[in-house]
Amino acid sequence: MSREGPVTETVSHAHASLLELVAAAMPAALWTTDARAGLATWEGLAADAIVSADESVPTLARLLASTTPNPASDAHCRALGGERVTFAFEVSGRNLRAFVEPLRDASGSIAGVTGIAFDVTEELRAVETLQRSQETLALAQAAAHVGSWTHDLVTGEYTWSDELYAICGRTDRDTPPSPGMLWQYVHEDDRLALDASMEFARDERRPFAIDTRLIGDDGIERWVQHRGRFHFDEAGASLVLGTVQDVSARKRAEDNLAYRANYDELTGLPNRKLLADRLQQAVLAANHNGAQVAVLYVDLDRFKAINDTLGHEVGNRFLQAITPRLAAAVRDTDTVARSGGDEFIAVLTDIASVGEAARIAERVVEAFSRPVAVDGRELYSSASVGISVFPDDGLTPDDLVRSAEAALYRAKERGYGTFRFYAAVTHARAVDRLGLEHALRRGFERDEFALHYQPLVDPKGRVVAVEALLRWTDPTLGPVGPDVFVPLCEEIGLIVPLGRWVMREALEQLATWNRMGLNHLRMALNISGRQILDPTLASWLRQVVTETGVAFEQVELEMTESVVMGDVPGARSVIAELRALGASVSLDDFGTGYSSLSYLKHFNVDALKIDRAFIRDLPADRGDVAIVSAVVALGHAMGLRVVAEGVETAEQAALVARLGCDELQGYYYAKPMPPSRLERVLGNWNGVGNVS
Repeated sequence: MSREGPVTETVSHAHASLLELVAAAMPAALWTTDARAGLATWEGLAADAIVSADESVPTLARLLASTTPNPASDAHCRALGGERVTFAFEVSGRNLRAFVEPLRDASGSIAGVTGIAFDVTEELRAVETLQRSQETLALAQAAAHVGSWTHDLVTGEYTWSDELYAICGRTDRDTPPSPGMLWQYVHEDDRLALDASMEFARDERRPFAIDTRLIGDDGIERWVQHRGRFHFDEAGASLVLGTVQDVSARKRAEDNLAYRANYDELTGLPNRKLLADRLQQAVLAANHNGAQVAVLYVDLDRFKAINDTLGHEVGNRFLQAITPRLAAAVRDTDTVARSGGDEFIAVLTDIASVGEAARIAERVVEAFSRPVAVDGRELYSSASVGISVFPDDGLTPDDLVRSAEAALYRAKERGYGTFRFYAAVTHARAVDRLGLEHALRRGFERDEFALHYQPLVDPKGRVVAVEALLRWTDPTLGPVGPDVFVPLCEEIGLIVPLGRWVMREALEQLATWNRMGLNHLRMALNISGRQILDPTLASWLRQVVTETGVAFEQVELEMTESVVMGDVPGARSVIAELRALGASVSLDDFGTGYSSLSYLKHFNVDALKIDRAFIRDLPADRGDVAIVSAVVALGHAMGLRVVAEGVETAEQAALVARLGCDELQGYYYAKPMPPSRLERVLGNWNGVGNVS
């Protein structure tokens, strides 16, 4: 479209033709004016915005001619001043964006203005619609606690929505996000799983979804759900779109439902459902490992009287009050569940013996023997316990529970506040073992233990060392053998304090002998598995040696193969500390345990003691002769002393000496004896045995 009016002489015809060609191809209006703002030409598809026959419709021409300040006239004036100006205006209900600049004549003087205006009405409407959509999306994301992010894998551009900033607890939203920023908020234990989920989604070209924990800048830990999808071009993955939704409320609801499904609401203990699962797992593990599992069925005696007399509310508070006592009576690895009413069931996993189950049952009974304070009252209710043991009393969880319940009824028949095993034989054995345990503890408190000493001699019959051997005589039971009470001390945790008593007692005796002139003796001390894994053993021994005044070179610590190989790194560390002090270390009962040559190398001990099992049948058993000969050769090749223990005859003594044993020990030379007798024996020692 072309419209013509008064044209100034300064506008060239060539310029006008060019404007006409450009305007014909564009949805725009082009115009020129002279210096007085008189409209010269207007061209283009949007020329109606400039001139209109309807005088009521505002046009650009009238805006330019108006004396009232407006964007068009202001821009025209600035262009006449030499500026290039952009401005927006509205005519006939349409939105236009215009650009004007000075129009110069051949001499370079400003003769007028040329301009172009674009109709941007639809563009502005689209932008407004997009803004409303973005605002609606932001509101929806905030309401649903869903943040979003994008990562352009080609350009590296990374964006976050406002809600994602909020989920991450960030108040500073001016800092542009980076690809690693979201990962720094993901809980460190969950990052690997998130990475794996996204890598799988990329490789399989499928969406990803995974829940992780997220720790925000506000310090709050939230559960979030990550969802997203990769977009691909010819070169591969090019774009990732992701969302992060705060699902903490959902997680709390799920956890609450799971808790209600598996735990007793009153006491907080596992319920029968969770108990069944735990017991099933315990039985499967015990069946695989050859271990034992015990089930304790606990029932409160006379609890009905509390309910009937004081009401169910008081009864409930009583149950809540005794729950911590019951939980404290078992081990951390055990499960205590409320079966219903005033009945509880405990699952004891991997018990060392029925004696251990009896000890725990006794603790349960004792826990209920004390009064319970409820609402200012002291309430009493003893407990009776029935015990079953896998696999003897049942092979399935149901069988074990039934057997324990049957044992409970037998316990109640014999009086309240007792426990009973399902099998009579098991019960008798457990009670005997429990009685022995009590006697052991009393014996330790009452100094019923004593040390006897047995000499070790060299091949010429000279005493070079003594071994301290623990003895216990109970006032009722009489002498109890170490093979009986030492394993029980290990099981009940008495071995560490008892072992320290042995060490101190023996080293004080050694100090006495040193003062008597017997300062050539070594003192051999047996240490247990628990002692060798005690990280304070070396420092404690240093203190005792310092206090007694003996030399570290006089101290030898004996341990069995099974002891040191139970925890190789821990044992090796303690052994190294002991040897660094100057004490020597010997491996006792060599040949009966693992006998691993690599272990022997790594432990770096000073001596091997050949087990008596290989000495007993000498010299008749040629196999034992070969074994002793091989162990001696091995020990000497490694620079170790070799000791033969259990030497009982002159023939055995002569043979092991001839085979190269460095030291000999056994009844042929002397039995273990009290220190006073050993002193007399050493005073008359002639190197040949049978000193009883």
